[in-house]
Amino acid sequence: MTNSINDAGVMKAFKFNSIGVRLTFWFFIIAMLPLIMVNVAIYFHMVNAMKVSIFNRLEAIRDIKVAELNHWLDERIMDIRTIAGDNEMRALERIRRGNDGEEQRNTAIISEARGFLKKYLEHYDDFHEIFIVNPFTKKIMVSTDKEREGRRPAHDFHYEGALKSLNLFIEDIHYSSTLNKACMAFSIPIFSQTDGSRVSGVLVARFNLEASLDKLLSNRTGMGETGETLIVNKDVIVLNELRGFKDAPLKLKLEAQAAVEASRGNTGIVETSDYRGEKVLAAYTYIPRNRWGFVAKQDLKEVYAPINRLRKWMIAIFITTVFGVIIVAFRVAKSISNPIKELHKGSEIIGKGDLDYKVGTTAKDEIGELSRTFDLMIENLKALTASRDELNKEIAERKHLERMLLEIREHERRRIGHDLHDNLGQQLTAISFMTHGLENTLRKKSIPESEDAERITHLVEMAKAQVKSLSIGLSPMLDKDEYSLMTAMVDLATNSEKLFGIPCGVICKNPIRIYNTAALIHLYRIAQEAITNAARHARPKHIEIQLSKITNEITITIKDDGTGFVVPDRISSMGLEVMRYRAGIINASLDVRSELDKGTIVTCVFPDAGEGDVT
Repeated sequence: MTNSINDAGVMKAFKFNSIGVRLTFWFFIIAMLPLIMVNVAIYFHMVNAMKVSIFNRLEAIRDIKVAELNHWLDERIMDIRTIAGDNEMRALERIRRGNDGEEQRNTAIISEARGFLKKYLEHYDDFHEIFIVNPFTKKIMVSTDKEREGRRPAHDFHYEGALKSLNLFIEDIHYSSTLNKACMAFSIPIFSQTDGSRVSGVLVARFNLEASLDKLLSNRTGMGETGETLIVNKDVIVLNELRGFKDAPLKLKLEAQAAVEASRGNTGIVETSDYRGEKVLAAYTYIPRNRWGFVAKQDLKEVYAPINRLRKWMIAIFITTVFGVIIVAFRVAKSISNPIKELHKGSEIIGKGDLDYKVGTTAKDEIGELSRTFDLMIENLKALTASRDELNKEIAERKHLERMLLEIREHERRRIGHDLHDNLGQQLTAISFMTHGLENTLRKKSIPESEDAERITHLVEMAKAQVKSLSIGLSPMLDKDEYSLMTAMVDLATNSEKLFGIPCGVICKNPIRIYNTAALIHLYRIAQEAITNAARHARPKHIEIQLSKITNEITITIKDDGTGFVVPDRISSMGLEVMRYRAGIINASLDVRSELDKGTIVTCVFPDAGEGDVT
């Protein structure tokens, strides 16, 4: 009862008292629907393309920065190896073998070594201090800071790593009590000139991070006004200076997703919040030899500024298009309805006895010819005698003419309905074939825009339905659509087998018809998504679709014998989320079960209300 009242309310809402208003309304709907849908598809395609470009740019910047950082490390490693292999450094072993009478010679050796080390400080801003530790006394033999000679280094790890590994050792960035700031050092053993397996000293180079690493990371070329790069250690503690946090090195621990993922050795790109609480787009990766996580980020409001400008332009174009379509629809509707109104007005005036009124027009169509015939008939009526028989004849002719006007009016309506059905309907059908062909081509190439083409096809079909509805309103026809779910699944299996090259079969004991077209579409899409996921990710040898109906429940099961996966507690896959969302729209249940190396089973149960639920 409630549905009948609602249907009556809908019909009343679309009931017009003027044919001009009715034509204007339906012409507007028919013209705008495909236009809106195509524009929406184009907009989302452009947005996706812009996002891909933005993501690729930020990832490229991240990779360039990491390459620059690795290049800086390679250069410093080369410098350290060059210094350690120099003869003046290896000559320091003779100090240990000297005696009191050789003090002057030892002083000269140390002076030459110190001068050699200071040349590196003069030519390279990267170095803060270079010194050599005696492996036996653990004291500094030679240093670019002469006052530190003869003392033990502030931290034992300056030389212990190199002594244990007998190779180059790179310390992580740490706090230096002598410098009162973050520091980083490289150490490498110096081997004896006489015995290449014996360590005669440990060369330690401490770097000025402000003039080297921080300067390298502060270069924001290509990252806009809000771009920034940072490095973190395994504990997600920041190791370099940041623009938005004073004295960040070794004092700021991050919880942002990008920094955490980078510290764990992962690589990717994500939208997240940074240490300021701002939404950013962050590209992250891992630098193995330093065990550093690297992050390049940029504020979302700057990143997506071009997309926001595109949205404004699309809205402006849409509003302009709406006004243009309204004007065109109004003019077309007027060109059709005005002649009919003139005939109606003329028939009313003449019906009141004014035989001198002329309704003839210069139009060359059926309505124009009818109006001229109408005027000629009135002239003939005036020439008739006033006798009773002639008067009755005249009355009879007038009534006949009125019936003709009514028939012409109905004929014109039927003509308009047939024109809409045969002309515009055929054009939309041709467009549907073309977009369907484009859809198949894109789908065979596994191009994501195939769904856009599919939606365009569907929208054109919707426009066809609207044309059909309007033509039925003008010229009623008995037309009821039904579609077999089994037929739909057979088509899907056939198309999927052609697209992916994987055998795909359908098992259905009895044909299942579904009258809820919205549910049919969503069930089709759920099955299509399940097949696509299996073909792309599970590498199955066979896919099977099973259909059954018990009472009012339709069950669709998609099985594959692929690699399977571990079903998460919370859905994180976009494909699974979309299937779950579609099932929810039609009040269906969705169950996904999978085991590694045993395949996946996707089951959807739809409570079909029967033929009374036609949509």
